[in-house]
Amino acid sequence: MSVALTAPSFDDIRAAESCLKNIIIRTPLLKLNYDMPGIEIYLKCEQFQLTSSFKVRGATNIVKMLTAKEKENGIVTASSGNMAQGLSWIAREENIKCKILVPDTTNEVKLKAIERLGGEITKCSFDEWFQVIINGQCPMLDGYFIHPVRNRYVMAGHGTIALEILDELPECDAIFVPYGGGGLITGIVSAVKHLKESVDVFACEVETAAPLSAALNANEIVKNPVQKSWIDAIGHANVMKEMWPLVKNSIDGSIVVTLQETADALKLLIERNHLICEGASATALAAILWHY
Repeated sequence: MSVALTAPSFDDIRAAESCLKNIIIRTPLLKLNYDMPGIEIYLKCEQFQLTSSFKVRGATNIVKMLTAKEKENGIVTASSGNMAQGLSWIAREENIKCKILVPDTTNEVKLKAIERLGGEITKCSFDEWFQVIINGQCPMLDGYFIHPVRNRYVMAGHGTIALEILDELPECDAIFVPYGGGGLITGIVSAVKHLKESVDVFACEVETAAPLSAALNANEIVKNPVQKSWIDAIGHANVMKEMWPLVKNSIDGSIVVTLQETADALKLLIERNHLICEGASATALAAILWHY
């Protein structure tokens, strides 16, 4: 019988903070150079993180939790992007193998980034790859499988972001989080609601793929249409069934933004703060600027 997935406890997140100390970067929290009556906007700049993504936090935390026996055949994940890079980086630091299953649609830029960090790539069809994500196991590769989302210690690592935000900005009223698989927001909300329950935590989705908003409106998981767009780091046809109970009663809602609003947010980041980031991350700023 499989054990039900649970959100990380606050103790898990504090333990992750200790684990990650002196390994990952405490990224800057920068004020957006933009005047908005009654609101100050701060940016948690995880693009300055190792591997240029927050995913290395969760990747490092889970690998550091593994026993020597669990690591002896290396680690395995299914990811075409940031989690693959995060696990490849920490595997290289730990001198263990990291095997990455990617869909054959993955672009060359992402593949080269994984290889540069030492990840061993195996390609498969998108349907085969997605089945691994759904089933939570990868029988075609030998090693300890680490799910890119559905892992309590991965989420605990991501939750350390919230500890840093509230340490530097204790008067924070709301945190806006891009929603992909749900691991980032689950880690963040688990920390935030323990430290300061009054802080709202919103998921941010894009109009071309907004399964969480649809599920919250229906009060159940529903299949949602997905349109391909230049924002490829978030957005699925539906919320993962294991993540749904963790998310639905813990966050304060989901905000759906348009592609144009996201593009305008990216432009604003470049013009006002000279910051470049992924399209997915700009959904959070778009949500604040035009929907909050």
